[in-house]
Amino acid sequence: MSKRCVCIAGLIGGVATQGAAGTGLDFARDEASRLRYSQPEQDPAWYVERSDNSSLRLSVLTQARYMYTVRQSGFTATNDIQTHGFSMPRTRIALDGNIVSSQFNYRISFDAGDAELSRGNNGGGFLAGSTGTPRLLDAYAQYNFTGKREGYYLKAGQFQSIVNAEEAIDSAHQLAIDRSMISEIFGPGYTQGIALGRVLDNYAWEISVNDGGRNFLLRESDNTSFTDQDARDLGVSGRFDWKLKGDWDQFSDFTSWRGSNEAAKIGAGFLYQFAGQFNPGTNLNPLFPTGIDSGQYWTWTVDYQYEDDGWNFFAAYTGTWVDFEFIDGGPLTTLGFQNNAILLQGGWFITENMEWYTRFETFWIDKQFRNAFGLPNGYIHRIATMGVTRYLLPESHAAKLSADVSFSFDSLTVLSVGSVSVTLPDASVTGFQGLTDEELVFRLQLQLAF
Repeated sequence: MSKRCVCIAGLIGGVATQGAAGTGLDFARDEASRLRYSQPEQDPAWYVERSDNSSLRLSVLTQARYMYTVRQSGFTATNDIQTHGFSMPRTRIALDGNIVSSQFNYRISFDAGDAELSRGNNGGGFLAGSTGTPRLLDAYAQYNFTGKREGYYLKAGQFQSIVNAEEAIDSAHQLAIDRSMISEIFGPGYTQGIALGRVLDNYAWEISVNDGGRNFLLRESDNTSFTDQDARDLGVSGRFDWKLKGDWDQFSDFTSWRGSNEAAKIGAGFLYQFAGQFNPGTNLNPLFPTGIDSGQYWTWTVDYQYEDDGWNFFAAYTGTWVDFEFIDGGPLTTLGFQNNAILLQGGWFITENMEWYTRFETFWIDKQFRNAFGLPNGYIHRIATMGVTRYLLPESHAAKLSADVSFSFDSLTVLSVGSVSVTLPDASVTGFQGLTDEELVFRLQLQLAF
């Protein structure tokens, strides 16, 4: 197994890095800041503008990934199980532009991969995985009152929540190959609603009224009707960022190129949502003997992001609280879980175009959840990731080749117990399949954004 990983990782060193980033690549690099900070300053060749000042930009993100995992003991059939193969976790097509006025923008995006919207969630997904069928991600309009970055904006439709800092940064601009396990379990994901925000020189905030998002034992409510039993009655979320140094554009990714100026910010976010008070139906969860009549769900996070000349650092704490009320007559009446998580990661350029990175994440699952299944361990989880990225075009995420190795030091069984898991993320994102005491995951990915 080690020889295979070494041979594949060695491909990174042999890829040429010559080339120059054109205007289309500049647009791809800036795309992540669309959620809050700015609009692209340059238009790619496929930019279309009509006489009424309406416009359309087309962008594509594709990720081709090789995965190799080793699981040991636990509930697996033998002591060691090796799984490997190729996947396309993201094939995203996005349309951005203006609606008549340059102050009135829109975004519509679809993805045919399995890495978004809880597809194929541990083999028992809410959305069917491995189908190649496109799913709607973004569908929103945003009005910028001042027509530029600084000022108020109003956004409505379906969009990625920015409560979690990892999710506020575009999938193409992550430090590692993909987001952390913490983000996939506790991050709100996509939501439908309306948001009001403002960006100032040193501060930015956003408040949203929506239909909620992911939480522990709770899937995303994207693309659902207001009458759907999986839709939350109401969600209220917010995020506040305080920029200590640098420019807002520097926080559109985690990477800090050589020669970059110092930048730092502190952020905090929250999401409160409740379900079962108004919408019809009972939420049936296979982990509980009776249906959930109603529930309240809290998510909160505090984070710090720092960048300097060729290196970066990010730290975040995330907490969640769920309070279930079960239907009358069952063995359970109420039940609450509190979970906590800490994420640390950093990267540094060892050459102009090669960045090494490392990430350590740990999260604590409420002991009540573990004890309910009689498991002797599994409520503390520690996962370490180390990897390298070769940027095929200078200072651009438009073309890059990455390889990383992740290792789970603790049992993931408590996250994957039961015939249908709503807790362990889709393996196409993290690579972890669960039902094991220890697990090693190797990922190799080529990303193109144009």
